Formats: sequence, C-alpha cells, structure tokens
Amino acid sequence: MQESGGSSSGQGQGGASLCLEWKQLNYYVPAQEQSNYSFWNECRKKRELRILQDASGHMKTGDLIAILGGSGAGKTTLLAAISQRLRGNLTGDVVLNGMAMERHQMTRISSFLPQFEINVKTFTAYEHLYFMSHFKMHRRTTKAEKRQRVADLLLAVGLRDSAHTRIQQLSGGERKRLSLAEELITDPIFLFCDEPTTGLDSFSAYSVIKTLRHLCTRRRIAKHSLNQVYGEDSFETPSGESSASGSGSKSIEMEVVAESHESLLQAMRDLPALGVLSNSPNGTHKKAAICSIHQPTSDIFELFTHIILMDGGRIVYQGRTEQAAKFFTDLGYELPLNCNPADFYLKTLADKDGKENAGAVLRAKYEHETDGLYSGSWLLARSYSGDYLKHVQNFKKIRWVYQVYLLMVRFMTEDVRNIKSGLIAFGFFMITAVTLSLMYSGIGGLTQRTVQDVGGSIFMLSNEMIFTFSYGVTYIFPAALPIIRREVGEGTYSLSAYYVALVLSFVPVAFFKGYVFLSVIYASIYYTRGFLLYLSMGFLMSLSAVAAVGYGVFLSSLFESDKMASECAAPFDLIFLIFGGTYMNVDTVPGLKYLSLFFYSNEALMYKFWIDIDNIDCPVNEDHPCVKTGVEVLEQGSYRTADYTYWLDCFSLIVVAVIFHIVSFGLVRRYIHRSGYY
Repeated sequence: MQESGGSSSGQGQGGASLCLEWKQLNYYVPAQEQSNYSFWNECRKKRELRILQDASGHMKTGDLIAILGGSGAGKTTLLAAISQRLRGNLTGDVVLNGMAMERHQMTRISSFLPQFEINVKTFTAYEHLYFMSHFKMHRRTTKAEKRQRVADLLLAVGLRDSAHTRIQQLSGGERKRLSLAEELITDPIFLFCDEPTTGLDSFSAYSVIKTLRHLCTRRRIAKHSLNQVYGEDSFETPSGESSASGSGSKSIEMEVVAESHESLLQAMRDLPALGVLSNSPNGTHKKAAICSIHQPTSDIFELFTHIILMDGGRIVYQGRTEQAAKFFTDLGYELPLNCNPADFYLKTLADKDGKENAGAVLRAKYEHETDGLYSGSWLLARSYSGDYLKHVQNFKKIRWVYQVYLLMVRFMTEDVRNIKSGLIAFGFFMITAVTLSLMYSGIGGLTQRTVQDVGGSIFMLSNEMIFTFSYGVTYIFPAALPIIRREVGEGTYSLSAYYVALVLSFVPVAFFKGYVFLSVIYASIYYTRGFLLYLSMGFLMSLSAVAAVGYGVFLSSLFESDKMASECAAPFDLIFLIFGGTYMNVDTVPGLKYLSLFFYSNEALMYKFWIDIDNIDCPVNEDHPCVKTGVEVLEQGSYRTADYTYWLDCFSLIVVAVIFHIVSFGLVRRYIHRSGYY
C-alpha cells in the first residue's frame, strides 16, 4: 500500500485515529439481456455480472480520498459498498478498527452525499436543516440547541446569507453545500460523497472540495459535550485526551502546507467559519471523506490527500496523491510537464490500444505491492472504536408518533407553498360540480321520470369523487421514491411513519372537497330534502374520497412511473364500474359487487336518498312498470334496504381503504428494500 504516516495517523492532538477497512468486496448484478419475451426473462436462470472484483483498502480519519476511473469503472458502486448503502449480492467485510460493522451502525457513524440533491425544494435552507435536525439529533435535544446547530452549520458552509431562500432558488453550489450541511447534522466521522462536483462551475466545485478538505484535516475541539447537543446519552472525551481539548485550544489547527502551495494556503484561510462546528459531539476526531469524482481540475486534485484508481471494477492504485506519479513513472508512464495529473492517470487507464494494457500492468504492480496486506489480520488493533460505537448505540431517535406529526407538517407545508397549482386543480374540480348541477337542475318533484335522473346524478357524484382523488394521487410514489429511498434508507424516519403521515394528510382534504363539491350540487338539485341529508351524503362522499386515495396509492405503488400507473388503471376501473350496481344487476354475480368501492358509495347514497320516500307519483296511463316507494327503487337496483345499510357501507369503504393501503405499503417497502438507498 502506498501510504505514509502524515495526516493519516491522527494521533496526538487530533484524538485517537479511526480506521475503516474493506476487504475482498465483490458485487454482482443480473446481466441485462435483450429479449422480446418478458415471461421468458422471468423464468430463465439469470446470468450475473461482477461489478466489483476483490476490492480492498482502508481510510483513516484525516484522509480525503478521491476515487478516479472511467465511466463504468465502479466508482459509485465501491462508494456505496463501503458505506453499506448497497443492496443486492454484495460479499466481503467492512470493519472499523478491527470490529465488523453492521449496516445500521454504519449509517450512524457515516453520511452519504448523493450525486444529485434529494430534498423538498419548497423549503428554505434553514427550514430544511431544522426539519432534519429533529430526526437526526437525540430526542432529548431542545429546540434552542437544534436552532443553534442549524445556525452553526449554515455559517460553516457559507449559507448564512441564503438561510431563508427556498432551495429551488439556490444555485448548484449552494445546494451542494446545503446537502453537505444536512449530512453534518449528526457530525459523522466518515463522509461518502458521490461526485460532489457534478454540475458545478470550477469555483463552486473547488469550494465544496475545499470545505471537505478542511473538515478532514483540521483540529477539532470538543467545547461542549453531547449532553448539550444530542441529549443525555453523551459521548465523552476519552480519558487522557482532555488535555488536548482544553480551554486554551479553541482555534482550528490548519495543516502545514508547503511554500509551493501558498495559493492553496491562502484559499483555505478564506474558508467559512468552520470553527463553529467545534461544539459538536465528535470533537476529538478528525473526519475522513471519500469521494467519487469525474475529471477534477488540477487545483481540486491537489486538495485530496489520497486517491484510488479503478479500472473494470478493480482497484489498480491506492495511496497518497503525491506518490501516484512515482507509481506510474516506475512503470514507464511519465507525467508530462504542466499536465493535470488526474487527466493523465485516467487517459493512461483508458488507453486500451497500445502495446500493453495499462490497466492490467498497473493492477499487477499494485497487487504485488499489497500482496498479503488484506489477507491476514486487519491494519489496526481493536482499541478505541468499541467505546465510540457503544455511545453511538445509545442514540435515541424521536418517537414514531412525532415522526408522523413532523412529516404531516412537511406535506402540508409543501401544499401551501404550491398553492397556485392546488388552486388550479380545485378550480377545475368545481367546474365539474357546476356542470353537474346545471345538467340535473331540471329535476323537480319525485316522479317516475325523475327516478332515473336522481340515480344518474348520484352515480355521477360517486364517480367524480372516486376518479378525482384516485387519479390525483397516482403520481405520489413515482415522484417521491428518491426521497423515500434516501431518507428511509439513512434511518431518518421509518417507512411506516412516512406512509401514515401521507395518508392522514389527505383526510382533511377529502372531507373539505367532498362537502364543497356536494354543496354546489345539493343547492341545485336536492335542496328540498333538508340539511341532515346533506350532512349524511357529504360524509359518505368524503369516505369515498378517502377510499379512492387508497385505490390511487395502490395504483401508484404498482409502478415506478405515474404514466404507467394511469395507463394500467383502466382494467381496474372497468371491473369496479361494472360491479358498481349501475351498469348491470349485481345480483346476477353474487359476491363480486363487494369488490367494488363504487358499489358501496352508490348504495349508501341511494339508500340515504330513497329510504324515507313513501310515495312516488304513479300515473294510471304509464306504459312502463311503476315504482311507488323509495324501497322499491332500491330493490329495483339490487341495493340493500336494511336499517344498517348506510353505516355498513361506510365501514366497508374504510375497510377497502385499509386493504388498499396495506397492499400498497407492502409493495413500496419491497421495492425500497430491493433497489437500495443511493
């Protein structure tokens, strides 16, 4: 291993060094084979491709490592495998100071910064960090301490002036720094960054990597204990190290930079006020960061203390940045003058047309130099990590009920911030109500000719509520899956809390729209029947909307795109409508009508309207059969007439909604667990 004891040791003033090691990591994925027959694809035995091949290495606190390689070299896969954010067929070991790390432990001591920002764009920078602090800090942390932590992070990453700007209005560099601030809420020891400079201009990219460099190499002082920031279960400074963090050492130690790098030294002096992060729980530890990066500029490349070069899923070099040139020179690959080293290394690896395969040559030399290093015992003895992990395990998240409450607040805040689109949708919804009221306003007294009109108007009421709400939510999970995968995967909150909060956030909307929609039609058609019928019909329509939300969420969870969900809803709609009691006599297919939420809605509305009607005009000269009472109308439509019919249908709609939601939750949970979190 190309290694030196400089900044990696981390002993002394920086506190005890932590070493994260990975050994013989292999990752397999099913091969994508072209075929026109999806059934055959499902039945035949899958061929697997190995994306990672025996990847081994390590990183210590104080290191800032760049993973370099061409497209498809396995950079992001290695990053996700080390951080244990990867799902699927992954083999190998990841240990911290000789102790095997479980997935949940790794998510507690590390953070994963994705390539693209995944957050709620309508929140301001401050609101986003404050919201996340509730989930990522100890449950006993006070609001004042959370606000102070957020203010410190905004100052540290240079976003204090943009604290109250919505995320959608921030620049690309500011969004990257906000994502970094979010990951620093828990003050993790290890940072995993997937192409943090993608989409940024050179200055913003340099600023982001410079901040990471400073986090890794600076001296960190524990001015406050975890009691003040995270709650009662604190992380205490190990005995013997308190002197290193005394009151006289409140400044941040800058690493020594050679005179030839005076411009770098000056740039690091201009960093944001990272000293405010000294009052964090892991104050005795430097950080370690590892980044996959694509074609860094020369000044960005010089900020990294170590690099990892990858080719075809294998590591061909890992060591200090300044020693890489000698590694290449020893094999006859001379670094040209005034050339970006990163460009030279990547170009050399990509050159497959020469007399020899450069990647194979480099890999052979690297494997020769590291032979036996990872085959035996681990690099560091089991010394300090056990005490650290013990305190990490004492971390207490906020309770499930509070998670639901906070997520509901976020959903409602999003709706309020997107009020324009919501008002437009509500306007079209009310246009439908006005249209129906005009179409059926001619219904006068209860005669033989108006029986069918009343049935048709009630059927349209039911249909509009169910279709509006079911199709209105089919976009939810396809659009929210990136956020759910990331935040649930990171342990920010439970998937059940997210799902329950999502469902509950629709309940007040369903009742509000249900009664408003009915008000327009009731005032035009049914106003002679009194206020109690209005309340009963509005309650039933609101429950229909709630059940429709369950139906729509079910369709949404079946597919990964809202387009597929809406297109594949047609056969479900057809079945439910046929057995709804309007298009056919449901008594001819006993039992099937209970599969349709349209049936419960239609039956309850018809029951409430007709059950108290004792007399319907029936002229003597009528040519068609004459119904004389409301009960006869119900019997003619094969609806029940028992006293409990209305409340049974209400209960049935709730049961239907619960069944849909249980199935949907299972589908979403299965998808997230299968697809991974990054």
